[in-house]
Amino acid sequence: MNHIQGEFIGENNLKIYYQAWLPDQNPKAIIQIVHGFAEHSGRYENVVNKLVPLGYAIYADDHRGHGKSEGITNYVDSFDQYVEDEKKLYDIANENHPNIKYFILGHSMGSGIAIYFIEKYEDLIDGLILSGTGTAAGGEVSGLVKFMSRILSKLAPKMTIDPKLDPERLSHDPQVVEAYKDDPLVHHQEITTRLGYEMIKKFGNVEKVVSKFKLPLLVQSGSKDQAMHGIEDLKNHFTMNDKTINIYDGLYHEVYNEIKEDREKVLDDLVKWLENHI
Repeated sequence: MNHIQGEFIGENNLKIYYQAWLPDQNPKAIIQIVHGFAEHSGRYENVVNKLVPLGYAIYADDHRGHGKSEGITNYVDSFDQYVEDEKKLYDIANENHPNIKYFILGHSMGSGIAIYFIEKYEDLIDGLILSGTGTAAGGEVSGLVKFMSRILSKLAPKMTIDPKLDPERLSHDPQVVEAYKDDPLVHHQEITTRLGYEMIKKFGNVEKVVSKFKLPLLVQSGSKDQAMHGIEDLKNHFTMNDKTINIYDGLYHEVYNEIKEDREKVLDDLVKWLENHI
């Protein structure tokens, strides 16, 4: 496995950090990972370690204001900036590995970014994978952020509030939870009012957007996901002929980071779906 790191210039001239994990042979397909709110691209080791030895190349960036990328922490002017940053990463990966299958994997907030990426660029992509997705942030996150961000997103867009995310509800694996809490690149206790408003607005419209999609789809979510709500409603709006929706009984938000026995089931399902679509 080869690991590369780099930067590209994103929207508004911000430096966006990215990394890629490449198999020793020519890759048979590319998976572009779009990470979630407050985290970064380095938290997908289980996906990397599963897929790269099987011949897949994985590319992922840190969103602006996240991880090692430039920008105000957990801030964005508009959701479309995330989308266009992902398009720039797509261009890099596609130039490096032309003429092979290309998949987008979006987790949590990243699932929303992936959905709006497909709305603009569906013809470029061979399949969409959504993890921890839904139509709204769960629990205290939606109530507090919705109230504050609607009022302040224009008046004080860079003001931060605590979204009250509970790390204990991300995974049943205590090591994953502790690593998340101790990770200096994770900033889960603050969200800007503008990003909060953008998330509420965009996820509130995903049912309409996804109903137009034609490309193959895989959804992998936990039935006990407390960080995102609405997967049961959302799944009824996917109208493509080729769709697989797996809701795993008892699992939390980060299905790829659950305890080993459970995550292996999720990762095996991911591999089977990919193998059937390349």
